[in-house]
Amino acid sequence: MEIRRIKVPTALVWSAPTVATETDQTYLQDGDLTAWLAALQPADRQRLADTNGIVTEALFNDRVVLNRQEGDWAHVFVTRQANRLERRGYPGWIPMTQLTTSDAELEYPTTTVRLVQPTTTLLDAEQQPVLTLPMGTILTTTSQDAEWIQVVTPLGSGQIPAAAAQLGVTGVDDGDRILALGRQFVNTPYLWGGLTPAGFDCSGFIYALHRALGIPVPRDAQDQFANGCPVAPEELTAGDLVFFATDHGTGAIHHVGLYAGAGQILHAPKPGGQVEEVSMAKSAFAPEYAGARRFWQ
Repeated sequence: MEIRRIKVPTALVWSAPTVATETDQTYLQDGDLTAWLAALQPADRQRLADTNGIVTEALFNDRVVLNRQEGDWAHVFVTRQANRLERRGYPGWIPMTQLTTSDAELEYPTTTVRLVQPTTTLLDAEQQPVLTLPMGTILTTTSQDAEWIQVVTPLGSGQIPAAAAQLGVTGVDDGDRILALGRQFVNTPYLWGGLTPAGFDCSGFIYALHRALGIPVPRDAQDQFANGCPVAPEELTAGDLVFFATDHGTGAIHHVGLYAGAGQILHAPKPGGQVEEVSMAKSAFAPEYAGARRFWQ
């Protein structure tokens, strides 16, 4: 089993190499997600949803199992993203250029740090900017003080501000903290397969918030519904997950949101939309309510 790591800030994980279009070629070459998103038209965003073009994203330093290589593409399993399809991780395709050539382990004990700010600048040893990393990135640390954390990455040694690992929201429990963290991303554009502040899909939004707090949760809505602790409607509280399904809530799970209290949900609704907090009873999803789950407790 060959292990590689992601060496770009956010790697799009594609359903097949053939779904990438001319619009996507620059991103495939340079890994610049910001520029790619800026060039996307509404029709492009809808295309990604209609074709299931992007199945998920992998973050800088994430490990992937290299299953096979076909030309310039690698079929991989993203190990940090649990799903029902494959025990090794979430399956999909990533350009070989976005992967390391190996996965060298350090020969001494280390710890990890989880980035909880929307974005963090990774600096090199001379404190020059290297990359801008998204929330949820997990890095190996070698030392730290009150101002800086020293890290090792697929691109070599570096450092990040200590504040990057300090959660800027509070709450009486993790449910409150998940909700407070999520509210920072109201008006963030929907992106099929997205799980970073650059763009979320519904289950990617849920996955990202839990990942930032170190709470394991599957990547997809159907798997999220199949796990966690069931919650009765009268026991819903901030941070619980609410699910919606076809056939008036009895069929396949197709949407998930975060319960925000007082009958409100915080969710990434659909392509063309943005993260929003709305009345659950008045939303278009209300007739399709299927149940709730809790992962934070």
